[in-house]
Amino acid sequence: MRKILLGTSALCAVAMAGPAFAQSANEPVKLGIGGYWNSAYGDMVSQSGASKNGKRSDDIETDAVLNFKGSTKLDNGLTVGLSVQMRAENQVPSASVSPNLTTATPDTVKRSYAYIKSAFGEVRIGDDDDARRQKAMTAPVAGPLFGANTPDLGMSNGPALTNTTMRKLEGEKRVSRLAYFTPTIAGFSFAVSYAPGGEKGSAGPSFQPNNTPNQNVNVVNNAVSVAGSYAGKFGDFGLDGYAGASTGHRVYAAPFVAGNVSGRDNPTAISGGAVLTFGPFAFGGAYEWLRDRDTPVIVGGASGGHQERNTWDVGARYTIGPFGISTDWTRAILQNRDGNSSATNDIVSLVGDYVLGPGIDVGAAVDFNHYKSNFSGAGTPPSGTGSYTGLALMAGLGISF
Repeated sequence: MRKILLGTSALCAVAMAGPAFAQSANEPVKLGIGGYWNSAYGDMVSQSGASKNGKRSDDIETDAVLNFKGSTKLDNGLTVGLSVQMRAENQVPSASVSPNLTTATPDTVKRSYAYIKSAFGEVRIGDDDDARRQKAMTAPVAGPLFGANTPDLGMSNGPALTNTTMRKLEGEKRVSRLAYFTPTIAGFSFAVSYAPGGEKGSAGPSFQPNNTPNQNVNVVNNAVSVAGSYAGKFGDFGLDGYAGASTGHRVYAAPFVAGNVSGRDNPTAISGGAVLTFGPFAFGGAYEWLRDRDTPVIVGGASGGHQERNTWDVGARYTIGPFGISTDWTRAILQNRDGNSSATNDIVSLVGDYVLGPGIDVGAAVDFNHYKSNFSGAGTPPSGTGSYTGLALMAGLGISF
C-alpha cells in the first residue's frame, strides 16, 4: 500500500509540474533589424506655371527606414510580436504627430505596434495605417522607387505633388489604433480598424473634451475603417483585388461661420483596385473617392463647398529576368479646391528597374505632371497656385535588408 501511495504522489507531482514545464519551453521575444534605403536624383527639365517660381529645378530625395522586429511563438499556439520603424533621415517637424497636436515636433518613429496572431487572425495595437490602407494596392509598377500613384520618391513643383488612391483620412497616416485581420480563407481576407483620436503616439492626457487644445481643430476622431481583399490563381493567370471604406468624426472648436473653416461634414473615403497577372505581364489599377478630407478654402469671406477627390490609377508592367518596365497614369479631380472652383491633376510615369542583387534595385523614371486650375475669380487663386506643367527625369538606388 505504501508503494502505491508513493507512486500516486509521484504522478500527482508530475501532473502539477506539467504546466510549469510547458511554460518554460516558451521562448522570449527575439529582436531582428531590417529596413530599406531609397534615394534618387531628379531634374525638372521642363516647367511652366507660377508654382515653379523661386524653387530649384533639381534635388535629391531619400526615404530610409530601420525596422526593429521581434516575435515569439508560445506553446499555446499564439505568436506575439512587435514592429517599430524608425526614420533614418531627418524629417520636417509636424504638428500632426505631436502629443498635443499643436506644437510641431520631428516625426522620428514612422510606425510602432504590437500584435498577437493565431489561427483565428491577428490583432494589433499601436501606431499603424488603417485597415483600408493596409489592404490597398496600386497599378503594377517596376521596382520600389518610382511611379505615378504614391511613389516612394517623386519630384515635382506642382501644387498637387502626387496623386494617390490611398490618401489618409486623418491628418497623420499612422495614428494610434486597434486593428484586426482575419486569416485568409479561399483567397479572401478582411480587416477592420478603429482610432479613438487623431494623434500619433500620444502619451499626454487623452480623455479630454473634443474642443480642448489637446484635441485641436479639425482633428479626426473615432475613425473606423473596413476592407477586404482577394488573391488567387487560375492556371497561368493571377488576380489580386481589394475594396475598403473609412470614415471618422471631425472635431470643431466652434460652430461654422464665414471665415472659420470648421463645421464641415465628417471625412469619408471609399477605394478599391485590382491587378491581373499573366506570365511576365501585369495590368490593373485603383480608384478612390474622398470627401471632406481637406477643409474648404475661404473665397470672398465665404467658405467653398465640400471638397471631394476622385482619383483613378491605371497601368501595366512587363518583367523579364532582372529587368522590369512599367507605365501608369493617374488623374485626380479636385472639386471645390479654391472656393467653388475645381482642378485636375494628371501624372504619367514611365519607369525602368534593374535588380542588381537580392534587395538591391537601380531605377530610372520619366514623369509628366499637368495640373489645371479652373479658378475663374480675379487675381491669384486662394490656394496660391494656378496651372502647372512639368517634366522630370529621375534615377535612383534602392536597398532593402
